[in-house]
Amino acid sequence: MKIEEARDRIRELENYIEQINNYQADTFEKESIFLYVQLESVTKVAVELNKKGYKVGNRKVISKDVSDIIRTKATDDLHAMAKKLFNNNKGRAQKRGWV
Repeated sequence: MKIEEARDRIRELENYIEQINNYQADTFEKESIFLYVQLESVTKVAVELNKKGYKVGNRKVISKDVSDIIRTKATDDLHAMAKKLFNNNKGRAQKRGWV
């Protein structure tokens, strides 16, 4: 890795940390995005949201609910980051034959 590539990576990670620390996850959608950026798994996010008592109508949250939120038009920088991670993860899953 070249020194400039390392500096770029450090800037990306510092930006990530700053966005996580300053994010206000005050709605169900924002909480979903916030957790997805950290966990990078819609299933794990659904489990965490259910632990926190979130519901969709009268039922528990499922991974499709989280996926649908992430796929919507990005409303902020963290949502854009979640969408990018989601698309990258989806691409890897397709290559492995999981999707």
